[in-house]
Amino acid sequence: MTEPRRRDDSAREDHRRFEPAFVRALFDEMARSYERVNTITSFGFSRRWRRQAVQAMGTARGDAVLDAMTGMGEGWRYLVPAIGRVGQITAVDLSSGMLRGAETERRRRHLEDLVEIIEGDALQTGLPDDSVDRVLCLFGLKTLSPDQQAAFAAEIRRILRPTGTYSLIEVSVPPRALLRVPYLFYLTRVIPWIGRLLLGNPENYRMLGWYTLRFRDAHAMQATLERAGLEAAFVSYFFGCATGVVGRRSLGVSDAARFRRSGP
Repeated sequence: MTEPRRRDDSAREDHRRFEPAFVRALFDEMARSYERVNTITSFGFSRRWRRQAVQAMGTARGDAVLDAMTGMGEGWRYLVPAIGRVGQITAVDLSSGMLRGAETERRRRHLEDLVEIIEGDALQTGLPDDSVDRVLCLFGLKTLSPDQQAAFAAEIRRILRPTGTYSLIEVSVPPRALLRVPYLFYLTRVIPWIGRLLLGNPENYRMLGWYTLRFRDAHAMQATLERAGLEAAFVSYFFGCATGVVGRRSLGVSDAARFRRSGP
């Protein structure tokens, strides 16, 4: 096979891995063990990072929140105390397998009146314009291609109210070699082995490493959000092992006028 042919085949395979059907099938299969593996392999940091990401939004009582790529609803333990029983969470995810876990979590926490679960695409939520106060995304960014990231940024901009905020976080590649080298070995070699013990298919967890290597960190997503008309600040968690973006919808002249008209 010639070198150009190999590059073309590799590019097609990379593209396929970002297709919604591929991502859905991947997480459907991992659903049975994902949270256990995530907690074990992050040494509990995943829970700490979720809590920090929720806190970064400035969430308040009564807020309407989009939990994009919600997974099994792992962020609700931090969202619910912040918004109270008078708020609303719309949880969206492609994977029916992950959402079965989310439904179990909703019943376990008696959140039926507070959380609406939607099996669908976070890039096209179908929510009305200017309809949510906060947008949260916990560890879903890496499965988005650059074009999909742009679509997600546009959707955040569309559905956020003029005073709305957002917080996104993702596992990342640490910038310092002293941490990066052992971290990448752990990510690409050790985590698939742990996944095999719990699931039987290490390739699924190896794919998470593949996504992380291509995502690198949230700097590109920050720039994408800014191009979409959102204020965006880069955030590093634990020396860059996770990174994120927090910000708000920029309040332009037309937004400000409309907000004044609709306000109290």
